[in-house]
Amino acid sequence: VMVMRVIIKSSNVRQEKTQKGTVIIKQQAAMDQGRDFPLVFDLVVSEPYPAGEYILDPGSFRISQYGSLELDPYGLKLKPLSK
Repeated sequence: VMVMRVIIKSSNVRQEKTQKGTVIIKQQAAMDQGRDFPLVFDLVVSEPYPAGEYILDPGSFRISQYGSLELDPYGLKLKPLSK
């Protein structure tokens, strides 16, 4: 079973204001898919995750309006990777 690791290198975050004026906090992360380079993405957080390795929490998924499984962009949760 391949585990897709999520790597957080820094607890630094940045704030962005949406068009509606809501402030969201983003933290940079990368997913190791076993390819040559990890996939870098922004994680919306309420509190920054400490640097480390994580896996996706099963609660990070939802059903889309079309009935498909998708990641919840505002509910993405990480669990520390136990070694």
